[in-house]
Amino acid sequence: MTSIDVVAPPRDVLERTRAMVEPLLHAVLAQLPDETREVVEYQRTDFATAALTLLAAETVGDVGNAIRVAVALELAHQHEQLHADLMSRAVSHGHQPSAWVEFGDDRVVSAADALLSLAFAQLTKPEVMVLNVALLSVVDGYVQELEMDERDDVDMAEHLGVAAAKHSALTACACELGALAAGASRSQAGHLREFGDDIGLARKHVDDVMAIWGGAAVSGRPLYDDLAHRRRTLPVVAAINAGTDVYATDAEPRELADLVDRAGGRKWCEQQAELLLARALNHLRQVKPRARAADELFGLAREVTTARCARARTPAPVVPSQSTAESRADQTLA
Repeated sequence: MTSIDVVAPPRDVLERTRAMVEPLLHAVLAQLPDETREVVEYQRTDFATAALTLLAAETVGDVGNAIRVAVALELAHQHEQLHADLMSRAVSHGHQPSAWVEFGDDRVVSAADALLSLAFAQLTKPEVMVLNVALLSVVDGYVQELEMDERDDVDMAEHLGVAAAKHSALTACACELGALAAGASRSQAGHLREFGDDIGLARKHVDDVMAIWGGAAVSGRPLYDDLAHRRRTLPVVAAINAGTDVYATDAEPRELADLVDRAGGRKWCEQQAELLLARALNHLRQVKPRARAADELFGLAREVTTARCARARTPAPVVPSQSTAESRADQTLA
């Protein structure tokens, strides 16, 4: 049993994950045609999904058989990110222009499809079925989101359902398959799946906060980006539910951010992320995990969720009217 008090630096965790995963990942990607591999290698990965997979394995057993699973989940995550940026027309990702801006839609779709094929090839048939269910959940989330965009009467429960479908399924899958690869019992794997589910939704709350108040230096996206595109993200929906019709005016993005903040949208998202992180910790304790791996797993979970909110509290002093990536996107769409 672990107290989960001593938390290893997440950077060390990610660097260790990279060292374990990269040799097999490079060997897998070498199978791709040069043109496709160029797109994939441009889309940088932070190895957080792979780290969740390996740490979930380490909480219950030996990590050796989980490396191929970590590679598969990292490939699936890259597949989802390429599609997500393309569908939302996000012009930047990870402090650089998005892949579709750099290479065009067709090459990105082909690269994303290739990544998914490679991901499935690393897994056993039962593991493929688990990953496929997760990916179907992501697709269903996108379908529901498109339907909601055509309506005005969308409540918070619907938004949270879509957020969970799109953003929790893969993290839940990563933790579950990592645990099973290490010999976890069904009960242990179930708790680790719930852990990943909570972390995925907590990260979505934080991502939505960052997309408004983070700024390019912190989030890689322009300050107030979602408000500039008038997206109904979780802070905005929370403000609307509190009685502030954010998009009823033609106010500038900075003024809209103040409206959302005063209505409690930002605070609500940050509190929800904290609650979800606490719930995830409870699931982790139910696993009766190995102490060091549990400490590292929870440390990573906190780093990718609530720890990021503090860094978003100090916005960049200058708000550019249009980023280089946006200019390139305009040329691409023209």
